[in-house]
Amino acid sequence: MTATVLTVHSSSISAERINATVKESGLGSLGSTCAETACQTIHLKRPDLVLLDADLLLKQPDLCRRFRAARPEAYLPIILIIPHNDHEIDHYLCAGRIDDFICQPFSVTDLQARIMLRLSSSENESLHPLSEIDFNFLAGLSGLAVADLDTAQILQRVVGSISEVIDVRRCSITLIREDAEVGYVLASSDDVGVNGLRIELNRYPEIQETILSGRPLLIENIHHHPLMTAVLPSIENLGFDSIMVLPMIDRQRTVGVLVLRTARSLCGFTSDEISFCQMVANVAINTLKTAQLRQAEQAKKAVVVLAADGDPESSAVRERSALLGMAAHDLRVLVSVVEGYCLLLSETGEGNLSVEQNEIMDGLMSGSRRLVDMANNLLDYSRIEAGRFELEMSEQDICSILKTAHSEIVPLLQKRSICMEVNCLAENVPLLCDEEGIRRVFYNIVTNALKFTPDGGTIRLSLAVTDHEAKVSIEDSGPGIEPGILARLFDEDVCSAGPDGHMGNGLGLAICKKIIEAHHGRIWAESSLGQGSLFTFCLPK
Repeated sequence: MTATVLTVHSSSISAERINATVKESGLGSLGSTCAETACQTIHLKRPDLVLLDADLLLKQPDLCRRFRAARPEAYLPIILIIPHNDHEIDHYLCAGRIDDFICQPFSVTDLQARIMLRLSSSENESLHPLSEIDFNFLAGLSGLAVADLDTAQILQRVVGSISEVIDVRRCSITLIREDAEVGYVLASSDDVGVNGLRIELNRYPEIQETILSGRPLLIENIHHHPLMTAVLPSIENLGFDSIMVLPMIDRQRTVGVLVLRTARSLCGFTSDEISFCQMVANVAINTLKTAQLRQAEQAKKAVVVLAADGDPESSAVRERSALLGMAAHDLRVLVSVVEGYCLLLSETGEGNLSVEQNEIMDGLMSGSRRLVDMANNLLDYSRIEAGRFELEMSEQDICSILKTAHSEIVPLLQKRSICMEVNCLAENVPLLCDEEGIRRVFYNIVTNALKFTPDGGTIRLSLAVTDHEAKVSIEDSGPGIEPGILARLFDEDVCSAGPDGHMGNGLGLAICKKIIEAHHGRIWAESSLGQGSLFTFCLPK
């Protein structure tokens, strides 16, 4: 790919002449006559090198820093253009951190040689290679989950570390109350004095918008964004111009937000920085929950000691559930790091990986998903065993739940060339149920069916409705289940291996039974060897 050179010169005539020389050298050419436009061009066009007017640098000594901040993912070499017959070169070179200089007039050959030398040198230079920082930082963050720290200490470490990686004025984490009207600042990189501060969210439209959408929000310039118009008078003198808000989501609810504010109004945040911060937010929410669980279990242990019944068996159950829950949280944090890097590598390495490397990536992704399923099952089981599994009941359309859950597993079906026939009613079938719980039941049964269905096989999903209940059936074309295993299929200690040899953890179907029974419903399995299996659960209307 041809390298692109940006010429930044206060004289449009000089800029045109230099651009003509650059083009004659066989390079791509961009031009700008002011620093602000140049920053925008660097951010949007990503040139490989900048030719900078020395007089502009004298007037604005921070230009080199601003240019490189506009393209932070790789080192940006800058060559200074010294005016004709100016023998006082030193005062130009001291004005900013440049890589080379060239005096006017210069030949095409001379300019081309300088540019090629700088481009080859810059390949080995880097200000802050974000990919390296990502791995080290996220690996350290996952370690916080098992460190002897309280929640406030963990989150303070998180925001402090982010501010070292990305140039921000403030990085903060805010806990969102369930009514979404009030938040609590739990950690702030620039002022620990605000930690614990209660804030009214109607004064923070950027946070409200993120809570409402559940998606990241990037405001590159607060002074011209319609969302910030009402609050602009109170924030325009605080020293920041861009805002990024990332949701921290648990069970489909935004429980917190990671907010970054920076003065880089001309370049905002790069896509790499946004991806990095979202991964941090995803890992941080798990880390936060791990710390909260540990604190809650410590409090419960104190209560158990004072319990009147003194039942050693119930105490042992609670102890086992606490350890199981903490292990599951730690596992999910570590897997989140692995899965995040697998996704990052597959996206950035697309087209550059060999067939064998792509197969390894597929294996890593498959293993990560299996570990996430295991962690989720362990978490659910620990809650059920400890009596802390609570249903969030509301009126839901079972057809909609099944169709949404089906759409989420389509990639898994396509990868194995498995056809899923769906026979659901078009009209609404309202039920009082826990939507997340029913989706979990569906996912556990379908992934179990996937494990035993051969490539190119078929899975059938059907829904039948009577006056009293809704009946969901999932049938696979696998090898069937032995009668001895079928009788104990929903017990916690029953594990089975799929055709690929991978063992299950024995909890998925047991959790399904617990969830369905909590809905006062029924679940069972039917199977004959060589004829596949049929799983059915019924929910009362």
